[in-house]
Amino acid sequence: MEPFGYRNTHSLRTVLYKDLTATLVACGGSDGDGDKSGPTKNTGSSSAAGPGGERTPDAVASGAGSLVGKLGDTLALEGSPSNLDTTGTVRADFTLKKYVDRAQAAVDYFKAPAGKRLVATEFTIVSTGTGTYRGGYDGAKVIDSTGQGYVGKPGSPTVGESLSIPLILTPGKRATGWVVFDVPEDAKITAVTYQIDANGVDEERTGRWNLG
Repeated sequence: MEPFGYRNTHSLRTVLYKDLTATLVACGGSDGDGDKSGPTKNTGSSSAAGPGGERTPDAVASGAGSLVGKLGDTLALEGSPSNLDTTGTVRADFTLKKYVDRAQAAVDYFKAPAGKRLVATEFTIVSTGTGTYRGGYDGAKVIDSTGQGYVGKPGSPTVGESLSIPLILTPGKRATGWVVFDVPEDAKITAVTYQIDANGVDEERTGRWNLG
């Protein structure tokens, strides 16, 4: 037989415990599992900004969406769906290896005309997609301090061989070669760009390397 008042006292304690637990939970306190934090998801970029606000190669430039890096960086680009190989996706890694501000043409025919000088860039391109990449010198530009761009032209500089014409890379294949440009004699070249779709207009498919 239960002692007198036991049932009422036990019921009162149960009610008080439930009320206290609910109050702690509402105030952010622990109900026994609240201090077990789950994994934190990092939603920011892992790439740090370099000197002068330049972004590292795997970062996306704000607004235009073009990849931005510096001399020596590798930028991964993907072709436009309207220009894709019918058998797969066209992707490639582009590395700007060298830049020569005053280059010499290996053949006189490709010398810069009067009032202009020849500059040259060396690229390594690796096809990383499932489709064949087709490109060449016409995807490359150099940009001066006013924002004016100058498209690459055929021809090899004395420092090395030009990219193949046409340039055709099946998946996994790579090519290294030079692209030359005619620019005004007094132009200050500040950047080099390469658009994976040479005849396209999608700026987000263009890599940019800022020159120091």
